[in-house]
This record gives sequence, structure tokens and C-alpha cells, in this order.
Amino acid sequence: MIVVVAWNLLYHLLLKPLGIPDDQLTKSVQTGAMKLLSFFYNDIAPDGTAIRINGTKSVNIARQCNGLELMILYLGFIICVPTNTKRMLSFAILGTIIIYILNVIRTAWLASLYFNGFKFADIAHHFVFKIVIYAVVFFGWVLYMRKNK
Repeated sequence: MIVVVAWNLLYHLLLKPLGIPDDQLTKSVQTGAMKLLSFFYNDIAPDGTAIRINGTKSVNIARQCNGLELMILYLGFIICVPTNTKRMLSFAILGTIIIYILNVIRTAWLASLYFNGFKFADIAHHFVFKIVIYAVVFFGWVLYMRKNK
């Protein structure tokens, strides 16, 4: 509980107003998604926090879509379950990397869906990814708890 309160105070009072780590994480997700998209499209360019495909703005990466909140949720659970430091750090690092990679893939996928006018892009955006990523996070927690017994 103390960790949650401390994180929220630190984030909302100090980090968020400065854009730390949101701006850096958003830029990193954007760059990763653009690299992935460059395998499929010739003209990929940044536009603020958006991605342009062949000159058309396809997706904007909002602060709440950069994956930070999900990483914090995942890490909060990992930190609260007692185990040895090596195990905690390995699950924390690997899980965070997996969440980040999935978010890069999600962003590239959504950019392509919106660019191509896929009529179910909003459903994919708001539901499909959440189901997939929360299932992955839950699976990580289950693995963490099983081996911890």
C-alpha cells in the first residue's frame, strides 16, 4: 500500500508534469512501431506523437497508451509478492520488456489497420489488445506465483 501511494504521489506531483517517463516511453514506442512498419510500407514518418504512413496520419500515441500504467500494474504485483531478489528482478525486467514489445507491435498493427481503413480498427484498439495484453500479464503473474510456492 505504501508503495502504491508513494508511486502515485511521485508520478502525479513530480514526474507527470515534467513528462517523465511518459514522453520518452511514447517516443520509444513510436520509434519501434515505425521500424516495424518500415518492413511493410515505404514512407513512414513521425508527426509529433503520431505516425504517418505514406503521408497520411494513421495513429496517435496518447500518453495513456504508451504502456506505462500497465507496466506499473505488473511491477506492483511482482514487488508485493515476497521472493528472492534475483527472481523478482528477472520477472520484473522480462515482464516489462514483453509488455513494451507487445505495445510496439500493437501500435504498428493499429497504425496499419487505421491506414488501410479496416472497419473494426476501433474494436481492435479498445478490446482485442486489452484482452491479449491482460492475458499475457495474468500469465506472467501465474508463472511468478507457481514457481514461488
